[in-house]
Amino acid sequence: MPGIFILPGNTFFNRRFCYMPSSINSDYNNDINSWSEIERQIANIAKAGFTHIQWIHDWEGDYQYNKSEIYHVRDMLRHYGLNAHTLHSSEGGVRTVKKPDGTGVFRNRYRLTTDIRKDYTSTTEFIRLAGVELLRNRIDLCAAIGAKVMVLHLQLPYKMFEENEQDKNDYFAQVYKSLDALKPYAEVAGVKIAMENLICTPVHHQEDSFDRLFDRYDFGFLGFCYDSGHASLHCRNDYYYFLKKYNTRLIACHLQDTNSISDELAEDDWQILKHDLHAVPFSGGVLDWEKVAELVATAPLDLPADFEVVFSGKTPEEEFAKLEDCRKKAELFHDKVLSYKK
Repeated sequence: MPGIFILPGNTFFNRRFCYMPSSINSDYNNDINSWSEIERQIANIAKAGFTHIQWIHDWEGDYQYNKSEIYHVRDMLRHYGLNAHTLHSSEGGVRTVKKPDGTGVFRNRYRLTTDIRKDYTSTTEFIRLAGVELLRNRIDLCAAIGAKVMVLHLQLPYKMFEENEQDKNDYFAQVYKSLDALKPYAEVAGVKIAMENLICTPVHHQEDSFDRLFDRYDFGFLGFCYDSGHASLHCRNDYYYFLKKYNTRLIACHLQDTNSISDELAEDDWQILKHDLHAVPFSGGVLDWEKVAELVATAPLDLPADFEVVFSGKTPEEEFAKLEDCRKKAELFHDKVLSYKK
């Protein structure tokens, strides 16, 4: 395959039979949208000994994969001997924007955005339908690469909900219409959708959303994705609250470490976003990974659990060393889960 650049060294290492199952996000180092940079990370993931990935490139925005690109992703993963475990879908548009002072704001807490062209929650019908097509595109990618779960955000403009109950009902009516349309498509493809706990959104609004969706849709179509970092930032009284409540629906994980956040900063979008560290689990953050493993072991999650992390290095060798260490931490977590299953 052209453009391959493996760190460090320049030989491909097939480790499919050597390591305990482990999974990491495909963009552990960056979200640069070039195939050469994407392939560099995929090659490194394989060489570091991971067995699975979460395909997370293009997790935000309106990008749709052409058929030739879908086949390229499939063939690239086959070439490197990696299994596609899950896929993180975009819900359309970009939700975090920079303010003039350089800080960021998460737009969806206040009102529905008007500049997003594809949005499965939109009250403008052609935009909603375009959003459904975007999700179908990601289901097609899942099916081609063998991923059985597609993780999805459901943004909640909760300030609007608090001001007008009818607006809230209208919003969920659009969500139901979109998910109703996706359900048969996903089932034929053999793909489940996992709704992820959010950032910059109060817990009680998220809980109401999950309860609505899980009451309406069965486990064969819709499950839960636990993001440990998001949970540690918002469920500060109990980092495992969502993991416990929706344990029987758990079909995906985004495992990352954080230091949480103080109550004084918890209403500041920029501070929340900065504290969403995506550090490698077992990095000394607030989460008890023994507790997480114990809860994951009781769930219907198809192992391995996905790590969703971000790191770099001053040199290619340093980056690769961090990647290998991350794989060892993923194996450690996997081993803990298996010990609880026994």
